[in-house]
Order: sequence, then structure tokens, then C-alpha cells
Amino acid sequence: MELPFEAAKGAVEKGLLVRFPIFMRVVLPGALASAVLYPTVAWLLGRLPANAEQIWQRFAAFAVCVFVIGALISTLTSEIYKIYEGRIFWPDRLLRWGERLQEARLRRFRQKAETARRAGDTARYDEAWYQLRLYPINEQGEPYVYRPTLLGNILAGYEQYPDNRYGMDSVFYWPRIWLQMEKEKKEAIDSQWSVADGFLLLSAICLAGGVLWLAESAAAVAGLWRFTPPAGGPGWAALAALGWWLAGYGFYRFSLPFHRENGELFKAIFDLYRAGIWEITNLRPQEKQTWDAAWSYLQYLRVVCPNCTRMIPVSTERCTVCGYDLKPLLENLRATGKLPMQP
Repeated sequence: MELPFEAAKGAVEKGLLVRFPIFMRVVLPGALASAVLYPTVAWLLGRLPANAEQIWQRFAAFAVCVFVIGALISTLTSEIYKIYEGRIFWPDRLLRWGERLQEARLRRFRQKAETARRAGDTARYDEAWYQLRLYPINEQGEPYVYRPTLLGNILAGYEQYPDNRYGMDSVFYWPRIWLQMEKEKKEAIDSQWSVADGFLLLSAICLAGGVLWLAESAAAVAGLWRFTPPAGGPGWAALAALGWWLAGYGFYRFSLPFHRENGELFKAIFDLYRAGIWEITNLRPQEKQTWDAAWSYLQYLRVVCPNCTRMIPVSTERCTVCGYDLKPLLENLRATGKLPMQP
């Protein structure tokens, strides 16, 4: 699968003059959102000249529209992930329903794995565990449900991996590991991850589009909206809304294998690159006091009075707050270059 992916990536970058991650995260979502918002986009483009000499203006305006809408949607990527994971905007009843569905799915594959194990059917056993490994693993090594959606459990499975294996908080340590990696590898990884991001954004656009078209259809029937999408009328638009929802679910399901591959890569990065940030675990004696003292001196040309801990200018031989004699301390600073620290 490596070669087709690289070929598609190269074709996109050469044909559209944009980098592949931008194509997946901005251009494709922007184009689809423009289709969802057809009435508004068509109205805006209709304000421009339509003669042959100026038709390029419409193309340029449409390209700008696609990019702007796509960029705006891309800024919502984090929030869209939270919704799909089941972290925000899920009522309690819906949350519990989703968790029950995932628990039923987990039990079903556990039973398949156990049946295959007893029958000695290695292929079916491996296939069942392929599904079970989509879920996070508890301390007993058993998969369990953590989120009400399959995507939420996939993400939780690899986000919890660094903590379960090494005691590393993935949110805290991930940016530090990422900065240790080579530029070429980061670009390759980001290109691969953009595929999953792009398909999830397309899914969100389709689901939102279904709601929008259904609302427009209902408003048209009620006489509150002059229906303009090219669906033939309010009834056909309501049917098209169902099509948007089916497409949204399809894009969501299609994104899951890519999210799983991204998760395996995420885990591998922690396995291979955690040694690169090992130095941050080597705290020196009184390190906090040392940095505070250095900041005080370099930023304000002041030293910390050992008696009252106030910052005093180095030109002062006696503390202006408590009267402490700073002369020996300043002489030692000039002689050794060691900053006095708060005791």
C-alpha cells in the first residue's frame, strides 16, 4: 500500500501545486462543503460576470471559496474529533447507548475468539483479535470499552499506550518527542496521518450537510425558504439529505483503518524515540532555584536576598528590605560566577 499512497501523493502535489496534507485537510473538505452549501456558493458566483472573457473570475472565486471554507473547517479538526470520540455534545442517554453498543460488539468478538480457539481455527481466532485490538487494553491485558464510538476506542487504545507501557503521559511527552524527530520523517508521517484526518472531515461535512438539506427542505415545504439546491424540489432534497448521511457514515468507516495505522505508528514513535528526550529526566540539584536565580539576574540584573528572598539590584550592598549584608554574596558572585539562590 506504500507505493499507491506515494503515487497519489505525488500526483496531487504536482497536479494541484499543493502539498498532500493541505489537499486532504483543506482542499477536499472545502470542495465538498461548497457542494453542501450549493445555494449560497452558487448565489455568490452568480454575482460575477459570466461572459467568455471573464469566466476565469468565476473559477478563481470558486477556488478561493473552496480554500477559505476548507481552511475554516480545518481549524475545527480537534473539535470534530472530540465529537466523533464521544467526548463532547453527547447527551448522557446517547452516551450510555453508544457504550452499550460497543460493549456488545466487544462481547461478540470475544465469543468468536473463544469459539475459534476451542476449535483450533487459527485464522478465525486471529481475525477476531484483529477486531479486539481496536480497543484499549486494561492492566490485565484485556480489551475494554472506553468511549461510545469505535473511533474513540481506537484513539484511546494508542493514546494510552505510552502510559501503560512506559508511564509516559502522551499529551505531555508527544510534542517533545515530535520535536526530536527528523524533518523528513515528520513530513512523511504527517502526510500519512492527513488521510485519516481528511476522511473524517469529509464525514463530518456530509453529516452536517444532511441536516442542512433536510432543514432547507422542511423550510421550503413550510414556505419559509425558496428552495434552490439542484435536487428537483423539497422532496428530492430530503432524499438527498439521506444520501449525505449515508456518505458521511461511509467516509467515517473508511477512515477507521487509516486511524488504526496511524495509531500503530504513534506507538512505534514512542518505542523508538523516547530515548531522545531522556535528558529531560535528569534534573540537577536545586534546578528550580538555579533557573529562578538566573532569570532574576539576566532579566533584571538582580540577585535573591538569602534572608528575605526578595530580588535586590546587584549595585546594592545591603538588602533594601531586610538590611541583610549582600557584600560577601556579591563578591562570591564576581569571583566564582555562581548566582546566589533562594535557600
